Amino acid sequence: MLRITAISINSVTAIGTVGFATQFTDGLTVIRAKNTSGKTLLLNSMMYALGLEGTLQPGKQGVLTTGLTKTVTVNGTEHAVRQSWVDLEISNGSTHITIRRYSLPPDGIKPDLITVWNQALLSTTAAEVQQPQHYYVGRGGTAQNEAGFHHFLARFLGWNLPQVPTYNGKEVPLYLQVLAALFFVEQKQGWSGIVPKLPTQYQIREPLRRSIEFYLRLDVLERARRRAELQQGLSVIRAEYASLRGALDAAAHLSNARVMPTNEFGTPAFYRTPLFGATSDTVDVGEAITLYQDDHWESLNASLLRLQASIQTLANAERVPILGPEVATLGSELHEARERLRAITAELQALDDSANMLDMQRGTLAKRHRLLEQERRRYKDISSLESLGAEFSRHAIAHHDCPTCQQSLEGTELMSGAPALSTLESAALVDQQIQTITTIIDDAERSARTNEAIRGTLERESGEIRARIRAIQEDLEGHAPRASIAQIQKRIVEEARLQELVRLRDNAQVTCNDLIDAQRRALIVKTELDSLGDEVFSEADLGKFTVWQSALRTMLSAFHFGVFSPAEISIDPQTMRPTHTQGDLGFQGSASDGLKMRWAYMLSLVQSSSATGGCHPGLLLLDGPRMYDVEASAMKPFLQKCADLPMRERRAQIILTLSEKPEVIAEWLSGFDYSIINIEDKLLSYG
Repeated sequence: MLRITAISINSVTAIGTVGFATQFTDGLTVIRAKNTSGKTLLLNSMMYALGLEGTLQPGKQGVLTTGLTKTVTVNGTEHAVRQSWVDLEISNGSTHITIRRYSLPPDGIKPDLITVWNQALLSTTAAEVQQPQHYYVGRGGTAQNEAGFHHFLARFLGWNLPQVPTYNGKEVPLYLQVLAALFFVEQKQGWSGIVPKLPTQYQIREPLRRSIEFYLRLDVLERARRRAELQQGLSVIRAEYASLRGALDAAAHLSNARVMPTNEFGTPAFYRTPLFGATSDTVDVGEAITLYQDDHWESLNASLLRLQASIQTLANAERVPILGPEVATLGSELHEARERLRAITAELQALDDSANMLDMQRGTLAKRHRLLEQERRRYKDISSLESLGAEFSRHAIAHHDCPTCQQSLEGTELMSGAPALSTLESAALVDQQIQTITTIIDDAERSARTNEAIRGTLERESGEIRARIRAIQEDLEGHAPRASIAQIQKRIVEEARLQELVRLRDNAQVTCNDLIDAQRRALIVKTELDSLGDEVFSEADLGKFTVWQSALRTMLSAFHFGVFSPAEISIDPQTMRPTHTQGDLGFQGSASDGLKMRWAYMLSLVQSSSATGGCHPGLLLLDGPRMYDVEASAMKPFLQKCADLPMRERRAQIILTLSEKPEVIAEWLSGFDYSIINIEDKLLSYG
């Protein structure tokens, strides 16, 4: 919910300050004045204070009249404006805040700075004015960063802005400037067409549809958000899978082997057929890797069995007893081999301990790096605010508060009287810390890779020593090989090949299990993605559309919509535009019929959002809704509907401008509760 409770507009000239101030309540408020009296300036000032001038037009020029930017005419005399600002008090239904934004700021402050007091300062007299907070608009990060005003405003309204696709393939938040087009209509071009014109400079695809989906809280929007999230997750798994498969193929290639072909990631067959024929979370990699042997391909398991049998055959060759000094020599060699094996085992244990410590260290460092990056973004925001003229960071430092988290620094290791770092110096210090942490992380990564290399070497040596120990033990059993040099050479070669293939099997087993896990996770994501279906509406969504469509038809009938029967009008759920079976409503009927459609469209959206648990703010700012000399018979029910439009057990707030005489407005709204603000001459005048 968004309520405007009060506004104050001020322009400072050489002879004094001219301005305007008023308060607002729920229900209908009519701002009545003659043309060129300042009605448009009043509504535009509200949008300007909220940083929503992008709703009116791209850029910032022309939103406010010269009375707040150059010169102001009072009592027929023109005066140069030296300084001007807008104070706006708003509420979310439970909390009030006061916003100040300069249109012609004093020296040292820029118009993109917005100052916020977390209290009502216009509608009530505060016993003590609290220290304000500062935010920025009109630059990147306004909707995402903590110091961005629209990020703050969205949280104030209780909105979680969804990510929506753009024409350049990226995703951005559904900006408040886009959403505001459904509660603000400017006078010059805003009433043309049968649906609101949404700003296009943000490159959002189907902005009207996304805005309606948000305001009605349609399931289809949540499904669209979830679909984008799942597709991103699938892309991450795809990259992980490609990396694992590439590593597996490369390892097999080094041993002149090949990996069983699999279906391409993402194809229907990939999701239908388990990798390598796996029936569980693991697979025997010895059957998934094959080697070329004697004019045919055999599995890695078959190659290992063949090599083991051949080595055993060579080992079982005819032997003769070993006598004399050779026994002592072999015994000494056996002792040395066992001692070396024990030493290697101890080194491997130490490497494991070191690896665990490195993993913990890298996790801690990564967390610290993320926190420092967050802190750097905060300092960047503070620097941006200071460049706009905010003084809160200097104030916070002077009072020994952290400029990023606002926590007290009292009691920390800081010498009394020592100078505090400036924002730029603090940001530079954070940058240095990030560089230091990055260097330490890189060192830890290099240490981990070094440990892995050492571990691989030690494991290979361990395997060779174990083979040597077995050979010595066989010799000490009383037999020595009586084989030819060729047989000995063959056994050495085959044992080396056996060790190579065993290492391939052990390493590939881990990679294969990771691949199976990646496929399993991809299947889970794909199953949920398929369950979302196309962007179709749920039963709950269709129910909300029925409520909206019924409200639209009722209002069209009340406003005497004439080109078609209101009962024949429906809302296209794909475009969110009113439609009729006989043609485009935008090219049918008179201009006044188009205006009535706009009235009904915006008012029925507020009413149906409230009735179905949506999140429309319940606010409409309508500048000059009586365009095209629409007949009084339509204007009267329109104003009556505005005065009594329901919104969550209270009335919606509608502020609109008219030029009719007070007695005419009083006749139209006879019996209805409303407020009227009469501007007799000019909006800006001396108090």
